[in-house]
Amino acid sequence: MPGIIDFLTDVGGDRDLSGQFVSLIASPDCTQQDLMDFFKANHYGDVTPADVGKIMTQRENIKTEFNVPPNVDY
Repeated sequence: MPGIIDFLTDVGGDRDLSGQFVSLIASPDCTQQDLMDFFKANHYGDVTPADVGKIMTQRENIKTEFNVPPNVDY
């Protein structure tokens, strides 16, 4: 099954996938389990809890990089 490297490769060329990911990350209620569910639902079943933990640690940087406004309403 595809893992985090596959996701990172795919997200760069898939606007829908990247939009879903950024929307989830931008949500103040996003949990590690929400991200695990997102990856499984999008067929990235080999993404590990450790991978998701690293994403959660970098969450603010990801939001900044994607220029997600602080009060965005998705």
